[in-house]
Amino acid sequence: MNDFIKDSDKNLVQKLKANEIQAFDSLFHRYSEKLYNFSFSLLKNREDSKEIVQEAFIRIWEKRDNIDSSKSFKSYLFKISYNLIIDQLRNRLKEKEYREFLRAYFETENIEIESRVDYDTIKKRIEIAMDELPEKRKKVFVLSREAGLSNKEIAAKLGISVKTVENHINLSLRFIRERLGKDIIAILLFLSIFS
Repeated sequence: MNDFIKDSDKNLVQKLKANEIQAFDSLFHRYSEKLYNFSFSLLKNREDSKEIVQEAFIRIWEKRDNIDSSKSFKSYLFKISYNLIIDQLRNRLKEKEYREFLRAYFETENIEIESRVDYDTIKKRIEIAMDELPEKRKKVFVLSREAGLSNKEIAAKLGISVKTVENHINLSLRFIRERLGKDIIAILLFLSIFS
């Protein structure tokens, strides 16, 4: 199992397509908690959020033959999850109390929801924002989020303190959040799943 934990998404998807259950388990462990937190942040209901996670991964398993391992697994998971959450929100909007809760929330928060959110568009917006980061901050952020290095590993690699690494990451996240604007789903997705 340890080898599976270290595998990239691409390798795990290739193994998943070969019906390796451990690869599915690894993808589930890698993303289920983040997906749950994202779902809960929107749905505010534990059971509904658990259902979203279960249904998303059931679909991953059922459609494993159709997953393109050369493309981003995160993108594929996002598309499935996003559609499930939107469907759930539509169902919840039929409930009067939930409609009132949402109306009050959005009046106080002044937040916009785009009718369609595309993972690739959000990713592009994040990449553009990352390109605007100062060089050192961008390097720290890429090592953290894309290379998956710990703060301690980044500090050792760049010869800076762990506190400086944390500071660079926090400032990068704040800057990227600002660049995403008020698109609540994009922001929550970025913070909950992909950061």
